[in-house]
Amino acid sequence: RNECKRYIQKKYFGYGDADFNVPVYSFVGRLTQQKGVLMILDAAEEIIRKTNGKVIILVGGMGSPSDPYVAACIGKINYLKGKYPYAFWADPNEFFTDGPKINLGSDFGLMPSLFEPCGIVQHEFFIAGTPVIAFKTGGLRDTVFEYQWDTNTGNGFTFETYTPGDLMYAISRSLDLFANKEKYEQCRKNAFESAM
Repeated sequence: RNECKRYIQKKYFGYGDADFNVPVYSFVGRLTQQKGVLMILDAAEEIIRKTNGKVIILVGGMGSPSDPYVAACIGKINYLKGKYPYAFWADPNEFFTDGPKINLGSDFGLMPSLFEPCGIVQHEFFIAGTPVIAFKTGGLRDTVFEYQWDTNTGNGFTFETYTPGDLMYAISRSLDLFANKEKYEQCRKNAFESAM
């Protein structure tokens, strides 16, 4: 896990050596409206500001620039990469091949899908012991459960209103958890044990 996080930080963000105190949030998948990529992009700047730039947001996936939704994503991606190269990375023009390393090296997986009948990607994160932040819909609602501090149950964080603000609130809760290493490790253990 640490080797994969080091790999992400060096390859995509130019770190000289790993900083394991910087949380890594990642999305791996197609750039489509269904997957909610624009919502991640809308929340990204606030996340970066909230953490004083001590965060990594990686969006791994391709999209067709002829699709108006993808074109909107590309505009935001270019803005974020230009302004925050130390905290944000995406390349919609290139097939993304580092998925397994991202699953292992991320601290949280992002799945703000508008709809997700079943969902496979959350289980790819879970098998790597990576908690998931997901919109409460379809198969995600059935498999991603809010971490509960009092009972140490849950394998991630969920949000119920499909807005960047509600996603941001879920991410804020995840940042609090990440700051508590013992609780965070328990959530990772829960995630791994909930993989199908």
